[in-house]
Amino acid sequence: MKHSNTQGKLLTGARQTMLSWVKVIKNFDELPDAYKNSVDELLGDLQKFPYTIFAPPMSSSRFESTEKLVLWLNETLYVLEEKDEQIELTGYPNKMIGHLEVGNVLLYSWISVSGITATGDIAVSTITYNAATHRHVQPFLENIRSLPAKKDKAKIERPELDYLAPLNFKFFNFALNSLKGNEKVFASVWQPEISNSIVPLFKSAFKRLVTPAHLAILTDQEIIFIEDDHRSIEMKGKRYGGIWRYIPRKSILAVGLIERKDDCLCLSCKIKPDLLIERIFEAEVRDQVLKLKTELESSMGM
Repeated sequence: MKHSNTQGKLLTGARQTMLSWVKVIKNFDELPDAYKNSVDELLGDLQKFPYTIFAPPMSSSRFESTEKLVLWLNETLYVLEEKDEQIELTGYPNKMIGHLEVGNVLLYSWISVSGITATGDIAVSTITYNAATHRHVQPFLENIRSLPAKKDKAKIERPELDYLAPLNFKFFNFALNSLKGNEKVFASVWQPEISNSIVPLFKSAFKRLVTPAHLAILTDQEIIFIEDDHRSIEMKGKRYGGIWRYIPRKSILAVGLIERKDDCLCLSCKIKPDLLIERIFEAEVRDQVLKLKTELESSMGM
């Protein structure tokens, strides 16, 4: 029996998805040959093999990535990548990581870290992977953010975020799952999607996106920004997936707030070592934004 072209495309897509799954490397012998010399030098006399994953490249019409070998050693995140038949190694000491980003759009997921490397350089590394294998990436997030045990985290309730449940239950769950469980929440601001109507063309309604829906949560340890990914497909007024940004309070260098001509506010945060994050809010939440700004400014110089 011959398969149709559609069946063939589905099978090809399934194979590509399987090939993009993250693999946990349990010992030195399981390492891809190209990385063995570099990892051997890095490990030295270490007896216990560190937690290591191999993330194959992901490719689609929207995303392109290269393979990465990632490991956690001596409170440092190491990212190894093969470029021009050479292995490029970048180490991020945890205390020097200024920004952690986690993203998910359908099956495509990624984590991105930026900060000062072990060699004193400013760098950014992004590891892409299939969302089905996120559990293999989670240990790195737990190490970077010093997450407590899940059983301890599950006992914590967040009445200060209950207001969000009737407004947007997806972001309410995003918020609860983003918190460590052992921190204090000082402020949060919810902003629904903002868009402007454009003159209809051929009797069809069009809109220009000003900002996707987003949420800012300030704790005694981090500022957390959660937002819809504007690249995700909107279905029945909703977008799937999201982007989470975790920034230690000690990484905040400067905070600004400006009035836009469209009656919106733009909150900006300059983050160590060289990152600017901006968030747009409607004037209706001015008081909450001002409170957030004041709390953020208290982090500077910590």
